Amino acid sequence: MSGLFLPILLFVGALVAAFFTYRNIRRGGARFYTLEREIVLRRATVTLIAAVALFTATLGILYFQRQQLIEASLPPAEEQTEEGEIPPIAMTPTTMLEIFPPSPEPTSLTPAPTATVTPTVCRAVVEGSGGNGIYLRDGPQGAEIVILQEGTLLTVLEDEPVQAGDFTWRKVRAIGGEEGWVADAFLTIRAPCGLE
Repeated sequence: MSGLFLPILLFVGALVAAFFTYRNIRRGGARFYTLEREIVLRRATVTLIAAVALFTATLGILYFQRQQLIEASLPPAEEQTEEGEIPPIAMTPTTMLEIFPPSPEPTSLTPAPTATVTPTVCRAVVEGSGGNGIYLRDGPQGAEIVILQEGTLLTVLEDEPVQAGDFTWRKVRAIGGEEGWVADAFLTIRAPCGLE
């Protein structure tokens, strides 16, 4: 706390000098004659210079105290070197770990990942019904389950196509989850399906 007393005192003095500068400038108004006005404004100039000097001294003292605190917090130098001389670098030995006997291959506790085949999802779209849609049936030429509108997206299941009547039938799944059979003639199968 005692280290801050002098900067605070100088700062207060600078504020007082700035106040007197302001008061002298205000007094140098039109009420006085020219000679008196010059005297008042010279006093204002002197108090302004004093205020700047006090502010500068306050900042200088605070900077000096800050530098002393920084130097006090630094660890002391172990060796003093002459100017231009490079201080020696302290080398610390590193320990080498060796495994006896050396293993021929690194071992791992986790098993190697195995490749899994991702099935290809085959999609089809209902097209060519003239806007009427087609029936999803419970079997080839079976009972009607639901009408699939033109443009409906379907998943073609992996079952083999069945030839019945005049059509080839494919087993599909609708977006709602219903599974059934539709005529292949009204499907546009999207690649890559591998289907004929």
